Amino acid sequence: MPDSPKRDEVGVLVKSMNLLVCLAEAPLSVVELSDRTRISKPTIYRILNTLESGGFVTRETSKRKYILGPALIGLGRATRNSAELIRHVRPTLRGLHEKYNETINLGVLSHGKVIYLDTLESGQRLRVTVPLSIEDNCHTTALGKAILSAMPEETALKTIVEVTLPKRTTNTLISQDQFLDAIRKSRALGYAIDNEEDEIGFRCVAAPILNVTGYPIAAISITAPTSRTSLQDFAKIGKDLISVCSTLKKSMPARL
Repeated sequence: MPDSPKRDEVGVLVKSMNLLVCLAEAPLSVVELSDRTRISKPTIYRILNTLESGGFVTRETSKRKYILGPALIGLGRATRNSAELIRHVRPTLRGLHEKYNETINLGVLSHGKVIYLDTLESGQRLRVTVPLSIEDNCHTTALGKAILSAMPEETALKTIVEVTLPKRTTNTLISQDQFLDAIRKSRALGYAIDNEEDEIGFRCVAAPILNVTGYPIAAISITAPTSRTSLQDFAKIGKDLISVCSTLKKSMPARL
């Protein structure tokens, strides 16, 4: 009797997990993966193409080998510290949510991508909905720019050079010089703004959360429709976020 669709799907999932476990040990080519897992090369190619499209693996072009991608690394990194970080920050997120009744986000930066760890949605009809663990671009988001702005410029520049800058809207910063300039402005202000750079009709303001050593480990953002919040409003909110994040740093657990 032929396998049912559900059994086929489970089989592919098991093979995918086996491939990821192998790649966690070392970069490997398709031939090497096939030798280790006994999975056919055509099947490995199909699985890797799917994983690569989601950012879970990346191909090293020069060596024709695959490594774990930013999505998987980001999720693993976030998992180790996210539970404690969320517990520490959640009361602050609730306070901001009650004060502004807009969508509040907690995000971290991993390999040039913003990963949303926690979101409290606005109770208003027109609002932003952000699925947890979704990835977003560091150059289009206030969260990404806020975290980068609190890094040493040399470190931030390395991230800028390594990431691609896809155009999301007509306001998106698509050159490295524009992006670096925006980060410098955010550093001077203490907060960052996404002015319809990620999605038309919405603005976002964010401030970095620093650990006890002064390094940015996350950021908090407030997102609202442009029809409800002006740039002047966001400037005031940005200053409020600076104060809130400064208070968080004083009580930040040393291991974060």
